[in-house]
Amino acid sequence: MLLFKLSLLIVVLLEFLGCIESMEDYIPVLQLQSLAPNSSEVVTIDGCEVLLCHADGEVFAVENRCTHQQAPLAGGRIRRGHVSCPLHGVRFNLRTGEPVGQLTRVPLKTFDVLVDDGMVAVKVS
Repeated sequence: MLLFKLSLLIVVLLEFLGCIESMEDYIPVLQLQSLAPNSSEVVTIDGCEVLLCHADGEVFAVENRCTHQQAPLAGGRIRRGHVSCPLHGVRFNLRTGEPVGQLTRVPLKTFDVLVDDGMVAVKVS
């Protein structure tokens, strides 16, 4: 709890100094406790389907669309910082969106994520 409060204080200080964006730039989408480790959840933000993935203790957000054949990534396996497309198994790095393998070379669109007081928020602009 102390670590969380300290990190929140650092975020507020960095916002004040203009080093990072304000929480106002982020849209709250769901409670972190509702996203189990190695799972994902689709949320729609401003008409865009975003796949939230809880992997390796972090939350990532990517567009819910495989760049290989435009299939939804929801339901794909989340392992070791990657999501696998349930259609053909194409894997994407959740941090960078970069594909692994030969089926596509087009990366996923990624979104910045903040977790504040247990609430996951996504920046889509």
